[in-house]
Amino acid sequence: MHDAVLGHLRQTLHDRLAGHGSVKDRHGEVDQSRTAGRLFAGDYSTSMTAGDEFGGSRLGLGVMHDLDGEVVSLRGRTWRVPADGVPREVDPTEGIAFGVAARGGREHSVAVPAGSDMEGIRAAIDSYLQATHEDPHEVVCAVEIEGDFVDVLLRTVAPPTRDHESLAEVIDDETRFHFPTWRGTLVGFRFPDDSDGQTIPGLHLHGIGQDERTGGHVRDVTARQVVARIWVDEFHPVSEAPGVGVTAGSGAAVDFQRLEGPTADDA
Repeated sequence: MHDAVLGHLRQTLHDRLAGHGSVKDRHGEVDQSRTAGRLFAGDYSTSMTAGDEFGGSRLGLGVMHDLDGEVVSLRGRTWRVPADGVPREVDPTEGIAFGVAARGGREHSVAVPAGSDMEGIRAAIDSYLQATHEDPHEVVCAVEIEGDFVDVLLRTVAPPTRDHESLAEVIDDETRFHFPTWRGTLVGFRFPDDSDGQTIPGLHLHGIGQDERTGGHVRDVTARQVVARIWVDEFHPVSEAPGVGVTAGSGAAVDFQRLEGPTADDA
């Protein structure tokens, strides 16, 4: 089932750009394997190989099959970050349960002021989009932020301990790593805040340390001195069976902010 919100956004993008050159002239492509709703409901089976999802991409993120670590991909290299927090490079033949990858597009430089936390980074991206006549609720942005950060909280996940365990239950036992100072690259996506379950709404970032010894899903971060780039992209929805949406195994709506967003709690 296509995400109705993002399906509308995609058509709006095509309509808005009609007569101003092709969509590909201005926008890249974001491809996603599996819906967020299906992942959060507990389907951790292989959706495709890492090579198929991230091969030839500029950047991407995801999780491995059987939840064997968070995934971060940057300029042709892909890592998984298992429960011990140490990144391992992923072979292209290995399977992933969920992935989002960006290809092509026109690069934009975004000023992210020192002291910006996750909300500040999102606000800087949205402000830039609005200044360039893009509506943050009408586009999808691929994001790359490189440099020095402070108060960094990364997380990763381990395989579920029982069958049909929802991602919300797994994340309740997530492994967190706090770094007072950290240098590396954050990659991810700024999706519209409104979604009926296909994507994780808002700003979703994963990170890889400059020394490739740390990484994972970004729970919290504050920029110190960084270079930020975005690409405004056309989103390619994936298809799922009817009934797959934002609900987890219990039938309750997924609280993406609690499970994916910033938190003040340390490990």
